[in-house]
Amino acid sequence: MPHDFPLPVAPRDEFDMYAIHLDLGSWSYALDDVGLVYGPGWFPFHRHIERVEPNPSAPLLPRSVPTGKTAPTPVRISPDVEHRAWRNEYVVLQPVDHRVQAHMRLYAGGRGAGARIRRVAVEVDLRNLNVAVPAQCPAPLRHQAAVKGRRVLDLLMSARIERRLGLSAPTGVLAPGLHEPDNAEDGSAESDSAR
Repeated sequence: MPHDFPLPVAPRDEFDMYAIHLDLGSWSYALDDVGLVYGPGWFPFHRHIERVEPNPSAPLLPRSVPTGKTAPTPVRISPDVEHRAWRNEYVVLQPVDHRVQAHMRLYAGGRGAGARIRRVAVEVDLRNLNVAVPAQCPAPLRHQAAVKGRRVLDLLMSARIERRLGLSAPTGVLAPGLHEPDNAEDGSAESDSAR
């Protein structure tokens, strides 16, 4: 499959003192980013575009004003098994066109109190619904890259389904710590049984 952009693979492993080894198990990725909305195009995650203009009440401090438009934006995702504890397991998704670069830090083995990791970018194709692991990816890491790439594709397809259902912002694909608090838990709303 030809690529119009480079799929980077770091030339060597690097040491990460806080890296963890996450078993591939049955977890999935969740969106670990805020301030996102759904927008048009292949890549579902967008941010509102703002313009900067002078602030009449504070001339030295410009203000941001919404333009009413959105644009695709890079986002961070993480495994849904424990929110914000993953360091090397975070993945950054960079939209290109119908393809997305998934920038990963793959676990390459333990080393003392930390681990070796290898930076790899996997291509996720939303048009053809497939994942391409770069040829330069070391053989022992290819399975890990392919499994994680497939889970990235699964997350993106779930987000596209939410968008197609009319949701304006991500909900079901959000990491657990980013969900809005349930009103029933804080007692501010009646439960369904009390109505």
